Amino acid sequence: MKHKFDIQDEKESIKKSIIRISKLLGKTPTQKEYKLHRTDNEFSIEPIFYRYGKWSNALKAAGLNPNPFQKPPKRPEIEEEELIKNFIQVSNLSGKIPATNEFRVHSKYSWRPYITKWNSRKDAINYITAKYKTRFSFDFELKRNIKQKSKRKRMPFDCPLIYEPTNEFETIALFCFMIDEWGYKIKNIRADFPDGILEKDGKEVLVEFEFLSSNYLQHCHPKTFEGLCICWRKDIDLGNIEILSLEEYIRNKYSK
Repeated sequence: MKHKFDIQDEKESIKKSIIRISKLLGKTPTQKEYKLHRTDNEFSIEPIFYRYGKWSNALKAAGLNPNPFQKPPKRPEIEEEELIKNFIQVSNLSGKIPATNEFRVHSKYSWRPYITKWNSRKDAINYITAKYKTRFSFDFELKRNIKQKSKRKRMPFDCPLIYEPTNEFETIALFCFMIDEWGYKIKNIRADFPDGILEKDGKEVLVEFEFLSSNYLQHCHPKTFEGLCICWRKDIDLGNIEILSLEEYIRNKYSK
């Protein structure tokens, strides 16, 4: 969870971006106009919604009057089977029932049609998982029980980290202990994105540490990152972003 001062700084940066673009256009920008005119150093739409809830709230915070509301054309109702199919696809991609933000990243649809159809997100999940249990590629009930009852698993080799990582910080600690396995040296590690700079064969390598590879998208990091994502568990691919899964490396090494 971010510190309140970091949140304040993010909101201030968002306001400055909106004001800059409004001056450029000579009017209050729409979401589409903001996306078109923002720079790579300015926040995308998703973090703005995360911090302000609505686009109109962000505009008001920047001292601008929201654009007059224009009722959008009525969208055709999405078929129930299509919503179910989409939810199951996202779940199978994640290997679990997706969290709210994770679903938003991978889904064709927002939660709105699900809530409209089944009254709430929870009711939608309960309905789909109960009625279409066999269409999931994992046993979500078993996973839930394991999460509640399982003990931490010990590392399969002598290591300062006694148990397998359960968070990003333990992942970083494990990587630092094993770093010679890949021939990297550490130039720096920091809190801002990207988390650090490594060096190998005289070349710098940007790196972002995550516990799960899916956390990379949940944290709204850019999909065009030209660096390395180092994680404990690779639960999803990240397109063209290279992933180093410590769990996968250790399992391959010590299962032989």
